[in-house]
Amino acid sequence: MGKAGNGFRAICAFILMGVGALLAQIILLRELVVVFSGNELSTGVMLAAWLLWTALGSALLGAFADRIKRKTSFFASMQLGLAAILPASFLLTRYLRPLLGIPVGEIASLPQMVVGIFMLLIPFCLLSGLLFALGCSLLGEIMGKEARSVGVVYAYEALGGGIGGIAFSVLLIHILNSWQVVLLTASFLAFSSLLLGRKQRLIAGVWTCILIGALGFYGARVNLLSQEWGWRGYQVTASEDTIYGNITVLSDGPQVSFFENGVWNFTHPDPQTAEEAVHFALLEHPQPRDLLLIGGGVGGLLGAALQHPSLRHVDYVELDPHLIYLGRERLPPAASAFLDDPRVRIVTTDGRRFVQRGGRQYDVIIIHLPDPTSAQINRYYTQEFFAEAKEILREGGVFSFAVTSSENVIGHTMSQFLSSIYWTMREVFPDVVVLPGTEARFLGARTEGVLNADPTVLVQRARQRNLHVQYVREYYLLFNLSAERVQYLRSLLEEKNVVAINKDLRPICYFYDIVLWSAQYTPILKRWFLWMLGLRVEWLFFLIAAVTFVFLWRGRRSSSSFPVWWAVAVTGFSEIALEIILILCFQIIYGYLYYKIGVIITAYMIGIALGGWLITAIMERITRPLRSLLMVQTGVFLYALGLLPLILGLHQGVFTPWISHLMEMIFPFLTLIAGFLGGVHFPLANKVYLGKRKEIGRIGGLMNGIDLIGSAAGALVISVILLPIIGIAQGISLIVALNLSAILCLGLRILRGGER
Repeated sequence: MGKAGNGFRAICAFILMGVGALLAQIILLRELVVVFSGNELSTGVMLAAWLLWTALGSALLGAFADRIKRKTSFFASMQLGLAAILPASFLLTRYLRPLLGIPVGEIASLPQMVVGIFMLLIPFCLLSGLLFALGCSLLGEIMGKEARSVGVVYAYEALGGGIGGIAFSVLLIHILNSWQVVLLTASFLAFSSLLLGRKQRLIAGVWTCILIGALGFYGARVNLLSQEWGWRGYQVTASEDTIYGNITVLSDGPQVSFFENGVWNFTHPDPQTAEEAVHFALLEHPQPRDLLLIGGGVGGLLGAALQHPSLRHVDYVELDPHLIYLGRERLPPAASAFLDDPRVRIVTTDGRRFVQRGGRQYDVIIIHLPDPTSAQINRYYTQEFFAEAKEILREGGVFSFAVTSSENVIGHTMSQFLSSIYWTMREVFPDVVVLPGTEARFLGARTEGVLNADPTVLVQRARQRNLHVQYVREYYLLFNLSAERVQYLRSLLEEKNVVAINKDLRPICYFYDIVLWSAQYTPILKRWFLWMLGLRVEWLFFLIAAVTFVFLWRGRRSSSSFPVWWAVAVTGFSEIALEIILILCFQIIYGYLYYKIGVIITAYMIGIALGGWLITAIMERITRPLRSLLMVQTGVFLYALGLLPLILGLHQGVFTPWISHLMEMIFPFLTLIAGFLGGVHFPLANKVYLGKRKEIGRIGGLMNGIDLIGSAAGALVISVILLPIIGIAQGISLIVALNLSAILCLGLRILRGGER
């Protein structure tokens, strides 16, 4: 077969490589979220580890790509290696908790998390990074056009990623479990090997058949069996992967426990949790008629709430409908019967979006969700959400939720966490009461003088309503709500000067939760996190200015590579940071519509492919690539600059309703622009750096490594530090400043005659 045939087969292999890499990333990161309970820090570490190891594989191992003589055969062998490594990595992920010595129900410490994630991802990511550099070198030989080959590999791999993202969110997650998706992905990689390698065809064909056979005949059995590895001592009776994550049902004698993404959701029977979550709020209202319950209804909260005789209507909102389905299937009929009560309306949607749409007024609103460990959950603990909830409360209405606390002694770190929530509520509700316990229960009223911390009043109302309770009874209320305990907690929370208000565009509360987690599991990091709370944006601007000065000095020679390296790293940082920011802003402004989150990510990948195709098509006609690179860098700068007023305007509601509605449809595709700019930028940077060199594999791998290192830094720094501490607006300002720095460095190289 001629060069055209070899080129076509190579392009098909690159597309399958992109499909396989993205599906592997989605599945392995979803599994790691379950293993490490999915707080924002763990998510940042996962993304950073994935990008960092891929970068090292591309830059370091890719340095040898040009020296490999039989590139096609070697590429096919490596693809076959990935097809074997992926299933092994997945199964090892399922066994990671017992391997690291993490007991069931406990959250891993930071050292356990870092060691587990980084060690697990080494084989797949290093090899995946090497394949990019090898693909550039291979295609360069076939095409005879070194500069174009990088763009072609970059574009087709991104196209494969887009196809993989669409396939997963639209089809695969609905019809296959995680293990079956892994087997299907591995079969794609094996088939890619079969396409390219002659010597590998027999092995690749046999391995593809084995994978597909296992998918069909043993997929469900192995998936459930491997699930049990991480839950030693418990029987896994059900495990379901949904578009929102993983739901696992454990059985331990008469008790049935539900976990979402590795985090405990509820246990049945557990009357104490249900009674505390419901009765305090409903007893604070003299005659509650309409209740909004967000989360927890399957776990017994509905049954407890419906005991109040005055209730005539309950809106129960749950994000994942599969949780309700599994509740009906796995709980005793008496426990799930309340879901069919005529007073109950079940709504499966994002809770915040439901509140934003309004449409009904309530006497009591109860939020029963996990602690604000991530930006997605933090949306329910912000000043803006409290204001939205207040708008749908009737006069005299009560708003209630609870977060983890300590029953007796509350340390400084937990005090900061609780105080931030307390003062955020005080910004909205004129009357706020916090009740002590293993969970601090926050109560806010729309009008002053409604709430009552006097336990005798609550005891009297409980008697009048003839509630059948086991825990929230007279002795319990009188002890837990004694004046001394309530006053002790209030005195700690009143220290407003040491905390910040939790806002949508500055989600500081989940950072306080990270500090609290680190203090519990990794005390040595506590001081470092506390120091970061004092971080000022002016210091970061000064740091950017200092780095810019250093690169301007090092890049004063016309042949210096520092400006190009810096531009690639900055663009990698900017692209991933802006993607994270856009996803968070979409959740805040329009609600957590999960399938549109998939559209946002897929649009970014398609944008990269389109940008790569365009620049590759005209690459040979570009005579001044450095000037073109400067123009694209300016485009990234202007894109970030334009996002700032757009996001602020949408969040503050300054646009007319029709513009806001139009932006809801357009918003998921804003990342397509970012991806397009990145898709144009990367091949151009390679053309500038490549010059007349012929080491296409080494240089393509090096530049890809720099790009991914920038992305790794962006994933970790933006999600864990910049967004919660300095906020989204200041975070975008820093991205703008970084791109201005790259523009200055590239501009100086042009002025020094770098393109002569």
